[in-house]
Amino acid sequence: MWQWINQNAQALSFFASLGTLAVWLFYAHLLFSGFKRQRKARILITQGWGQQVDSVCLISNMSQEPIYVHSLLMTIRTQDGEYTESITDFDTAQPNDSEDRPQEVTRQGPLRAGEQINLGTFRSLIRQTGKRHKNLEHDDKKPIRSLEVENFKITVIASYGPEGGVVGAQRKFIVRGDNNELMRPVATTTKRMAKRSARQHLQRWLEEQL
Repeated sequence: MWQWINQNAQALSFFASLGTLAVWLFYAHLLFSGFKRQRKARILITQGWGQQVDSVCLISNMSQEPIYVHSLLMTIRTQDGEYTESITDFDTAQPNDSEDRPQEVTRQGPLRAGEQINLGTFRSLIRQTGKRHKNLEHDDKKPIRSLEVENFKITVIASYGPEGGVVGAQRKFIVRGDNNELMRPVATTTKRMAKRSARQHLQRWLEEQL
């Protein structure tokens, strides 16, 4: 056996080197994947406190670094079409509030890693979108079913340092129940909008709001 090993030492050394290289490449791949994952923005859009339209919309930053929220959009789909409006600013804000309490004027701003913001109830966000769009009924005294909402999407447009440019997150919800008073997300996770085409679309949205 030793004689065979001595005779094939060069070949065995070659294959041992290949095995060592494969192990190092495997660990390098793991390190690179972890590094790449840490550099990605991770923004969650969740529904808190039940499955009714009075549940609250939460935006959480699960990235490794802070993000800056530029804009928040709601897209409502009805039988007549689809309508998108900004819900970044509060409708009830007063001009003098921006001096001492900017958080009571706008939902725009930085969000540190591990933090979340409460956008308010989905009912209030739907009402706000209705008020800003001329084709949607927005009488606060009427029930949500008067808007004939079939589903809606919440979109977050933000900046994240490691990725550069804008990144986005989006989640779709279905409105259901006899009076459209119940809702649930379509998917279990938030859609990450990081592809080049999606980021270009987000950038156009921002430019349209200037």
